Amino acid sequence: MYNNFHKRKGVLAPDKALWDALNQDTGLREILTNFYAKVYTDPKLSVFFEGVTRERAIEKQFSFLKSIFTGEKCYFGDHPKTAHHWMVISDELFDYRENLMEESLREYGLEEYLVSRWRSVEEVFRGAIVKSEPFELNYGGIRRPVVGYFKEKVEVGTLCDSCAGEVEAGAEVVCHVRTGKLYCVSCRPSDCQI
Repeated sequence: MYNNFHKRKGVLAPDKALWDALNQDTGLREILTNFYAKVYTDPKLSVFFEGVTRERAIEKQFSFLKSIFTGEKCYFGDHPKTAHHWMVISDELFDYRENLMEESLREYGLEEYLVSRWRSVEEVFRGAIVKSEPFELNYGGIRRPVVGYFKEKVEVGTLCDSCAGEVEAGAEVVCHVRTGKLYCVSCRPSDCQI
């Protein structure tokens, strides 16, 4: 594993001592399982994971951190700036999240100097994640807005994502542009202007 490092330097260089202290895969998964158990019940943070299973969040963060700590090419997801493009996260909220992570690292028994090294890695991404408003993505010249709704006529019967009521084929619905959630006429969100 350590023969195929990414050529990162500084804080993001592979960290064999940290990886070994984590008991490799086992410790990293244990920490992330503990951390996301807190996140998914936290009123400030859980809103960012609506519609995402806890296991999916753990797996994505696991492969991201493993790729950093080992240098192994095992993370194939978006860069944090792209992955968090729609999230409005303040410095205070970023710090709040980091404090929960620190708590999980200490509960695992990680030594303080390694807690500090872990925190340094996450701090590198503060500038990519903290922002006062979301930004649109652009894939191959196609805009991907983050706010708003569009109207759609369903061709096949389905269920409303809000009330779980039946939506018959041919009915007009509104869908959120980022999440794809579909709303029947009765459940049309109050911020929908179309």
